[in-house]
Amino acid sequence: MRSRFSFRSFLWLLLALVIVFHVAGGWYFSNELIEDAFIPDPEPINAVHGSYELEEVTYDSPLGPMEAWYLPAGGTTWVVHVHGLGATPAEAEPLFAPLQQAGYPQLSITYRNDEGQPPDPSGYYQYGATEWEDVSGAVDYAMANGATNVVLSGFSTGAAHAMSFLSRQPREIVGGMLMDAPNVDFGRTVDYLAGQRDLPVVGLPVPITVSTTAKFITSLRIGVNWKLLDYIADADETIRQPVLIHHGTADLRVPIETSLDLQATNPDLIRLIQVEGAGHIESYDVDRQSYVDSVLAFLAELG
Repeated sequence: MRSRFSFRSFLWLLLALVIVFHVAGGWYFSNELIEDAFIPDPEPINAVHGSYELEEVTYDSPLGPMEAWYLPAGGTTWVVHVHGLGATPAEAEPLFAPLQQAGYPQLSITYRNDEGQPPDPSGYYQYGATEWEDVSGAVDYAMANGATNVVLSGFSTGAAHAMSFLSRQPREIVGGMLMDAPNVDFGRTVDYLAGQRDLPVVGLPVPITVSTTAKFITSLRIGVNWKLLDYIADADETIRQPVLIHHGTADLRVPIETSLDLQATNPDLIRLIQVEGAGHIESYDVDRQSYVDSVLAFLAELG
């Protein structure tokens, strides 16, 4: 009886330790997650110069005027660039000159929580849950200034904003999408990043159960709905136009598996180019000519 009781006590003690470990670890990583991923820390928006013509403009959003860079060209198919988290409109600069020379007007936008722009009412980044309204305003600007066709170009989390826009406010004028390392399931991205970290003190890799606990605690603390940030789940209904994705095989910030899963939702419409050895948003740097050629060929196919 005593040995059975002792073994049962040991099991309860072990269970208690597991629970304490997950709550403590979850709370610790929840703090890290909120600070690193949700509290705005925008980069300065600096003017860029190159072999292209660029104008500073503003477009309307529900929060007020937002700044953008407009690159004029003779065509009526506009490319609207949406940068990633913490980046600036300059993230799309590798495409500025070749697309302008090919006749595609471009609008590289800022959005809420960017430097000098209106903040989101929540005080946090929302990963498309609210930023989609700013994308909508940018599309309205393009339509008001002569666009008959719009191609959304999303970098990392900018692709999530574009996907959120399409799921909430589908527009026939949107004829295609460009994505670069799209962060379209932020819950999985969090798990992926956590798996690359070690637990403090013990030095062991962060288990998926601790990451899941941290996400749960974060949702309780700041109201994150992780299901809403999974844009792959309903992509078969959201995506009704051709999509071109570039994603590096060495991306340590957004797992390439999410792009593979996104492509699998509609392989007839979604083309994925896996760029060997490229890190996050580094596909252009690995092979610049191939990157630009593939984008121009995709736009030409859209007509």
